[in-house]
Amino acid sequence: MRQLDDLNWDDLRVFTVLVEAKSLREAAERLRLTHPTVRRRLDALEASLGLRLFHRRQSGLRLTVEGADLVEAGLEVESAVRGLLRRAESVDQELKGPIRVTVAAELALALAPALAEFQRQWPALELRIETANAFADLSRSEADVALRGYRHGGQPPDHLAGRLAVSGSAAVYGDAASTPWWIGAQHDAPRSGWTATAEFADLPVRAVIPDVLVRHTACAAGMGIAAMPCLLGGPDLPRLTDPVPDFDIWVLVHPDLRRNPRLRVFRDAMVDAIRDLESVLQGRTAV
Repeated sequence: MRQLDDLNWDDLRVFTVLVEAKSLREAAERLRLTHPTVRRRLDALEASLGLRLFHRRQSGLRLTVEGADLVEAGLEVESAVRGLLRRAESVDQELKGPIRVTVAAELALALAPALAEFQRQWPALELRIETANAFADLSRSEADVALRGYRHGGQPPDHLAGRLAVSGSAAVYGDAASTPWWIGAQHDAPRSGWTATAEFADLPVRAVIPDVLVRHTACAAGMGIAAMPCLLGGPDLPRLTDPVPDFDIWVLVHPDLRRNPRLRVFRDAMVDAIRDLESVLQGRTAV
């Protein structure tokens, strides 16, 4: 029988990420490890268990029967360990250490002065800002705090705790006279959501740019008109429609971390900072 001391909990984390990623390279990116390190971790876990967990294929990884049998148990153990760490962190009363924040890049840019002021006020706290488009999973401790937008009137998942900071609006921007076509977030963007009733909804799509910051730059450069958050509007970019309420910005944490002092001071500061941007976010004031 394998002994508990033979297992490395970090290797178990590698296993659960590999199950989702289905490739060593993708898992390495998610874990911020090198490809050889992930391979060594997997080899070490298989050696400690005495089981082969994955078939290695050129197309990626495929769970063996034995590996599939361990997936649920591995996720349960990972969840229990993360819960233990969160509870330990929740009683940590010191106002020092890292705060990992996940936030959309366009909001992070607007909040840069407030983040700098927070850093000056709390020099013992280290901000780690992640602006990836994918939502970080707070339940898996991929971030401590999420500044996250949800469709206007919607709610964050029940397993998260937090406060609604403010609602934001969107509008159509660009020069429809000289570029009577769309830059869409996806091909059917002008014919879905609130833009479906906009004056310019029937214009053709000539470019598709999912990233909103790149779409904004392309629109300003004259590639076409685009629907964007009013946060990105400015005097150099004509607004073609009235602002429409489009999203709500929430400041969220895992419920186990609600009382953590360093996260609480950061959350309070960010709620205030986002509310200070309300007129810009709702298109009443230009950036």
